[in-house]
Amino acid sequence: MRRWITVLKIFLWAAFLISSYEACAQNIIADSSPASYSFRRAVDLYHRFLSPERGLYNGSEYAYNAYYPFTINEGHPFFQSKGFDTGSVFYDGVLYENVPLLFDIVKTELLTHDPTNNYIMRLNGERVEWFTIWGHTFIRLSADPATSSLHTGFYDLLYNGKTALYKRVSKIFKENSSSFQGLKIYPVESNEYFIRSDDRYYAVKNKTSLLLIMGKKKKAVAQFMKKNKLKLRSAREYALIKIVSYYDAINNNNTEGVNR
Repeated sequence: MRRWITVLKIFLWAAFLISSYEACAQNIIADSSPASYSFRRAVDLYHRFLSPERGLYNGSEYAYNAYYPFTINEGHPFFQSKGFDTGSVFYDGVLYENVPLLFDIVKTELLTHDPTNNYIMRLNGERVEWFTIWGHTFIRLSADPATSSLHTGFYDLLYNGKTALYKRVSKIFKENSSSFQGLKIYPVESNEYFIRSDDRYYAVKNKTSLLLIMGKKKKAVAQFMKKNKLKLRSAREYALIKIVSYYDAINNNNTEGVNR
């Protein structure tokens, strides 16, 4: 009888813990307060109790040879490295930390090892809310009807304030044939940038589209860019982070929104 009471207590505590996750999923990434530490400690005990956790390890095997049945002469289809990194993933409403992760950005699939470490498995992308890998945080965004270029997938979160800046990293394979080296297959990486303002997403294609997003602050932003010599062509990511951060700073609690 006592054993069943103990199991019931653990079940109720676990249910409360998972529901608490859903309320603070974004904040837990950067929160270092004592309360957050205690919460993380409780979560760690929870995961140890359930180990190995079938909630995470329920995907199918990653068939690399089926995806890429050809020789890749240069590069690889993954984000940053073809080796695994230790990261975190918020999966199906639960945060899992210290997980080996690999991100195939050609197929947009998040990978990990199976519990027995015998093969690589695919995580169900629809259940992944966000994950961290190689010092980057990727957020799953859903397609925005107002922004035709924003497709459902994972976006690198570069700046997160009242306004947010995201980068979509893509890779496609190209072929190059020469009489000396024969056919070469290699991936080419490209990046797209998006700004979230007033719960809408806007593609940043050039300076003109950027200033349009800035609305009534575009004159101040243009002056800031000129003063700090920020060029989108030569250092787009660095410039956009600086610009969006400045835009948030001059807005304060202003709710003017985007002047369309």
